[in-house]
Amino acid sequence: MSNIAQTARRLFRSQNLSAFRPYSPVVPIARLHQQGPTRSAVVHDQALPSQTETPAFISQTQSQSPHHESTTLDTIVSQIPLVQTLRETHSTYKETRPHLAIPPPIRQHHFVGGSLSGPGKLAFAPYMWLSAGKSGSQAESNDQASSVVSVFHIGQDLCGHPGFVHGGLLTVLFDEVFARCVSAAFPSGLGMTANLNVDFRKPALPDRMYVLRTKTTKVEGRKAWVEGQMTYLPLTLPLSVDSHSIVSDANLLREDSEGAVMVAEAKALFIEPKFADSMVSIYSN
Repeated sequence: MSNIAQTARRLFRSQNLSAFRPYSPVVPIARLHQQGPTRSAVVHDQALPSQTETPAFISQTQSQSPHHESTTLDTIVSQIPLVQTLRETHSTYKETRPHLAIPPPIRQHHFVGGSLSGPGKLAFAPYMWLSAGKSGSQAESNDQASSVVSVFHIGQDLCGHPGFVHGGLLTVLFDEVFARCVSAAFPSGLGMTANLNVDFRKPALPDRMYVLRTKTTKVEGRKAWVEGQMTYLPLTLPLSVDSHSIVSDANLLREDSEGAVMVAEAKALFIEPKFADSMVSIYSN
């Protein structure tokens, strides 16, 4: 074989081998980081709220009519008989708005406190009433078990099927309030979901006020079991133009009245992580 043919064969072989070499992105990515943020990173940063911006929780119902500008969901919450009772028994139940207590730089990236908040979604930061109880190895009575009652509003932009709230959202809200409930059972105040089972009983409707009742049923060391049920109230929002946020029929704000629907029940197991000391506590109050 001539020298020319041998040279050509070596060149052809080297080119073919290079075509099958595994691609390593380490160097190109490193160079991109050295050169500065890519365009996609810039767009992503511009889309995120500023580090000092609070999530878009709103206190007013959304309506095309200007008469609804003074209609506040917080005012309606204060008219709910259950809420009035809980506020009267403040020595037993402590009222909190835990998502508003999360520092804004963390809250904007929080799923419930940030991503799911705003007009048409969770219009205001959920209210929660916590009764710490006495957490023993067997929390068999209501006096011993910690419990939480939460009140919140679900808007039209969190649906699965049109006209029905997405079941995954109900699961998220169970998980969120459960975590708050079991926080009283652990020294660190932190628990992570190990298992969560939800039984959907009835379709959940948007533009309704919801009540979620939870209680810790058993505590064993770093484990805590919790259960709860979620009900929407008969009142349909937004209110009529001439209502001015005053609900004339108190039965529309009662869990036990006709028209109230228990949409789901759930049970969960939470575990206090061994690395709890290294985690940021957002349920400290």
